[in-house]
Amino acid sequence: MNTRLFYYLFFLIGLLFCFSCSEHKDSGNSPETVIKQAYNYFEIGKQEEDEREKIKNFNKALQALKFKNDTIVPKILDYKIYYHSKLKEYDSTIYFSDSLIRSSSRLKDSVFLAKGFYRKAFTFRELLENEQFFENSFRAKQIYLEIGDSANAGKRLSEMATAQSQMTDYIGSQETATEALELLPESDSSYVSNSLNVIATAYRRQGLYQEAIVEWQNALKYATSTAESLSNLNNIALSLQDEKKYQEAIAIFENILERSNQTSINSQARFLDNLAFTKWLKDSSAKVEKDLLKAAAIRKEVNDQNGLLASYDHLSQYYRSKAKNLSRTYADSLLLTARKVHSKNSELNAIQKLIDLSSSDQAKELSLKFISLNDSIRNENIRAKNLFAKIKYDENQKQKKITDLQQETVKQKLEKQQLKNQTIILSLVGLLLIVSGGFAYFYIKQKYKREKIREAHKTETRISKRIHDELANDIYNLMSGMQAFAPADIMDKLENIYKRTRNISRENSSIPLNSNYIHHLLSTLSSISSRKTRLIVRGEESIKWAQITSEKKIIIYRVLQELMINMNKHSGASLVAIIFAEEKNFLSIQYSDNGIGMQDENLNSGNGIHNMKNRLASINGSIHFEPEVNKGLKVSIRVAI
Repeated sequence: MNTRLFYYLFFLIGLLFCFSCSEHKDSGNSPETVIKQAYNYFEIGKQEEDEREKIKNFNKALQALKFKNDTIVPKILDYKIYYHSKLKEYDSTIYFSDSLIRSSSRLKDSVFLAKGFYRKAFTFRELLENEQFFENSFRAKQIYLEIGDSANAGKRLSEMATAQSQMTDYIGSQETATEALELLPESDSSYVSNSLNVIATAYRRQGLYQEAIVEWQNALKYATSTAESLSNLNNIALSLQDEKKYQEAIAIFENILERSNQTSINSQARFLDNLAFTKWLKDSSAKVEKDLLKAAAIRKEVNDQNGLLASYDHLSQYYRSKAKNLSRTYADSLLLTARKVHSKNSELNAIQKLIDLSSSDQAKELSLKFISLNDSIRNENIRAKNLFAKIKYDENQKQKKITDLQQETVKQKLEKQQLKNQTIILSLVGLLLIVSGGFAYFYIKQKYKREKIREAHKTETRISKRIHDELANDIYNLMSGMQAFAPADIMDKLENIYKRTRNISRENSSIPLNSNYIHHLLSTLSSISSRKTRLIVRGEESIKWAQITSEKKIIIYRVLQELMINMNKHSGASLVAIIFAEEKNFLSIQYSDNGIGMQDENLNSGNGIHNMKNRLASINGSIHFEPEVNKGLKVSIRVAI
């Protein structure tokens, strides 16, 4: 029993030991530790000089990450793809580009998703697989447009145009390159230059040589190196050669060749070959054989296969009338090189030369190959054009329809500008009518207000005169006739009625609106205040009363008059202050007294207050009451002047 217990305890201790070990091991692989380790490998990889060592450390960084959804993953993949591409390991580049696309999609990282498609497109460009090059550039472009990165979208469009040009869809490439130029900033010289080169190439392929020269001259402005400038000049000279302007072309080629020591050996061979061939085109007796052979030898030595296509073509043409065997030899070399670099157009060119240089039996066999290859090229061209959905015209109508299209574009621009001008004119006329109508409405409305105020003033004056001339005089005559026999209390009542009638007449009497206005106003206000009330007025002389309209003077007069009457009747104030001041474009009048004040509810119930508000509203003025019970009354009046 004791033995069994011993073994049982030993087993439990062993389990606990294993568990503790595993816990310790796992603690060293926590997410934070793993991410830190991955970052360390990533940073070491970036610092390494050897490209293989860089990739090894990037691999370690990826292997350290258990969770592939970490945001560092796309960064590591992007670096890894770049260095695989530098080492021309294109299978790896494509594989990890797909990994970058998947990782960025999971993380919803649009920037790296676009980069994934761009890296993939670049690889297919190096592999000369133009359809895939175009497709991936297109997808990258779409993403960049969605995130508002127009500069990178323009770059991808420029690359799409290159792919279309290489697939001989020149119309499509021209349209795409033009779209790229609309998005590219001028500071992005290399892509602007590339887009202009694509457009120029399209013009040249369509036989529009002068248009091509103009675009290459534009590209010259954006050249970032001597080699790029000389390449553009070389293309200009080739367009002049196409136009049979040999002397002009020769002058440019000679200038380029003198400056070519700053360029690669491939470029020097290219310029030498083009100069020699152009001299021969101008004069078939020109001694250019040595230069043609020298250029071919250089290209062969540096394995410039595309350059050899041009050399073999030129040498075959040169020996055509001098040594047919040599001409055929170079035509054969042209054919073999064309097949090696998969250039079907050059292969077709070589077969055509061999047909002219062969016997009838051989020519028959070569003609069949020519027809088959020509059909294949034509089908590829059609497929490319359908792929890009750009082709609109047949080859035989290109030049004419391009001209028509350009003319139509100019016409549409003129019509659009005319329509725009007409719209602007109509809009201005409409705006003028609206403004004029608004001004007329405002003028009529203001005129009506002024007339209404003046009419009210006339009515008040007329009523005042009738009260004074008729009612007050009648009461006075009645008092005079009754004075001898009427009781004293009756006479007191009649006298009170007489005084009230006289006051009403004075309150509505005529207002002088000339230079006597302010004196009359102050006199009226003083006469309203009782003997027990002291009136203080300040600032009235600083006001430019002559600049205030008659209607506003009438309203100001009546409102102040109403305030003083209300004060005299209800407030019991011993002191009243009225302060006049000009504040910017307003006349400010501050009234205050030390009377009993008023209740808030009285502000909305009294006819006098309503009259004052309505009067001031008619001249776009305002009045504000600050009543405090047993603490007097403050009133602020503002009138625009």
